[in-house]
Amino acid sequence: MLRRSSLSGLLLVLAACSPPPTRWESSGPGNAAADEATCQATADGEAAHQLPYGNGPPLYGTYSSWSMLSWKQAIDDERYYLARDLMRACMQHKGYRRVPVSSR
Repeated sequence: MLRRSSLSGLLLVLAACSPPPTRWESSGPGNAAADEATCQATADGEAAHQLPYGNGPPLYGTYSSWSMLSWKQAIDDERYYLARDLMRACMQHKGYRRVPVSSR
């Protein structure tokens, strides 16, 4: 019983700490969904270009004990964060900003 209430209390705290939902908004004309799709595709391509898999983990040094799978996963993680940042920069460059979603 104590364990179940502790878990539900933890979930309640986590839900209260989650950020509010947001959307892209521009003061000028534009289609946010189309611009976001274009920026995301460009960002994904650029992230893959900047962070290629290469030939796998190096044979010596810090990453020498990594498997090919863990090597690719680490690069995929870095690509995700780079693509996210590039997409946000692209949208801001087009004049968009993140605003909270209003509950109407």
